[in-house]
Amino acid sequence: MISGDDVLRFHVEWASRRLRVGLRANCRPEAVWAVLSDTRLWPKWGPSITRVTVEGTDVVVHKGMRGRVCTVFGWTLPFEIDHVEPGKSWTWRVAGVKATGHEVLPDGAQGAWIVFTMPVWALFYAAVCLWAARKIALLARAPGLQA
Repeated sequence: MISGDDVLRFHVEWASRRLRVGLRANCRPEAVWAVLSDTRLWPKWGPSITRVTVEGTDVVVHKGMRGRVCTVFGWTLPFEIDHVEPGKSWTWRVAGVKATGHEVLPDGAQGAWIVFTMPVWALFYAAVCLWAARKIALLARAPGLQA
């Protein structure tokens, strides 16, 4: 459940033609990053992903990481992580197409913005991203991540 302190925000960056949607969650940025960057957790918060496999043994996102995501539609698509700022953001390409960006922005002692970026034409996907942000916040508040 979204707490009373959680806030939603939408922003269009016209120069880059990207839409930014975010949820301000009452949880530690480090905990949010732990959820967002661990590929084993993607199916728990990503409504369009049912399974993830990665090449190699590292499960935390890093530039050049490759793997495959199985979607709710039954398609298995290749992905590659093309940019990572550890603890802050990562972007990827799915089936060779630039996909959503993912960010964690600290906001106060116990708060963080969970932000997704996408092309403006993908406005319909904003609701999916906000649902995912809500799930990320719930996972980040789990006892093991609140140490």
